Amino acid sequence: MIQRRVFFLLAALAAFAPLAIDLYLPSLAHIADSLRTTPARAQQTVSVFLAGFAVGMLLYGPLSDRLGRRRIILIGTVVFVFASVACALATSIEQLLMFRIIQAFGGGAAAVVSRAIIRDLFDEREAARVMAMVGMVTSFAPMIAPMAGAFILQLGSWRYEFVALALFGLTCIIGSHRLLPETLQQGHAQASMGAAFRGYGTVLAQPAARRLIVAGGAHFAAMFAYITGTPYVYIQWFGLSETLYATLFGSNIISLVAFGYLSSRWVGRLGPAKLALWGSRWALAGGLLVALAALPGQTDQWNLAGMALGFLMAVGSIGWVSPNTMAQLLAAHPKNAGAASALYGCAQFGLGGLASVGVSWLHDGTARPMAAFVMVFLLLAAWASWSQNRPAAHPPECLPD
Repeated sequence: MIQRRVFFLLAALAAFAPLAIDLYLPSLAHIADSLRTTPARAQQTVSVFLAGFAVGMLLYGPLSDRLGRRRIILIGTVVFVFASVACALATSIEQLLMFRIIQAFGGGAAAVVSRAIIRDLFDEREAARVMAMVGMVTSFAPMIAPMAGAFILQLGSWRYEFVALALFGLTCIIGSHRLLPETLQQGHAQASMGAAFRGYGTVLAQPAARRLIVAGGAHFAAMFAYITGTPYVYIQWFGLSETLYATLFGSNIISLVAFGYLSSRWVGRLGPAKLALWGSRWALAGGLLVALAALPGQTDQWNLAGMALGFLMAVGSIGWVSPNTMAQLLAAHPKNAGAASALYGCAQFGLGGLASVGVSWLHDGTARPMAAFVMVFLLLAAWASWSQNRPAAHPPECLPD
């Protein structure tokens, strides 16, 4: 069993992205005023972070397969800390955008390598259980971070939020240095840098691995469509207050935690493959409710209830899908666990960014664009999960390295 202190350290490392994105969201308008730029330009600090985070994961994954997990986490987190301080000192939006990319590039190490560490320490089912538990803890970050950011903003400046991120990163550096052993076994380390980066080809050559990556990434993208679209849909289309919107948003986080808890309890008996398949079916049913609630002219309370219930199912099911697809993928690639984790994370943030941009671009004053992207990605995820588990595809797991 993993030590409690190490578990919470891994959860903190996995939370770099939601904290670095959500903590300063209440300050975007203040940033625009302070740096004399437009709100749209300030919003780009979120987009560039997502891009930098994905690129960082692609670099750090293979590096951790060659050089070890602990060293890469420390290097990436140091970059994150210095970039966070630079963001706090930025005097123009151009500087802030540049430092946000560097910050994201450093933070990608913590997210991708923490999952590889779990793979190093546990077998497939136990890894799925631990990942579900880590996901339960990190799911609270999107709910807590904006409130913490609003509190910090009251202290006087949006710059203090980036100081807080630097302090968070520094705490993770100290914790990693003191608590994390090197988990990459000598026999699993790649022999050279070339071999480490060729791990991407090894992973992607397997159809089963590609299906697992698509299933996890597409579910994550559906959630990004929900995050992007619901502020307008709930507040403007359905006419809800900001407080009620926040309540509905929080309820989805609670559902995500609840599904993660069930996954951690059931995976030992049912196995990761079956739980991931159930999650895909549950999410697709929720997506259908969202699509029906978004029909033209439908803005009554029944449709609101249907959409809220649909998102509880669709978002919550990520607590089943994500840890179990990830555990299956990493279990099959012990020598390329970092590369496999990077591909999975890049698919999540890449498809998530595509969903977010698509919902914004196709905005037409209704809930239809959001519902369409939710359904498209959930159908894609369901196809990947069902293809992975159909009888003709046995055994459903990837072949090992």
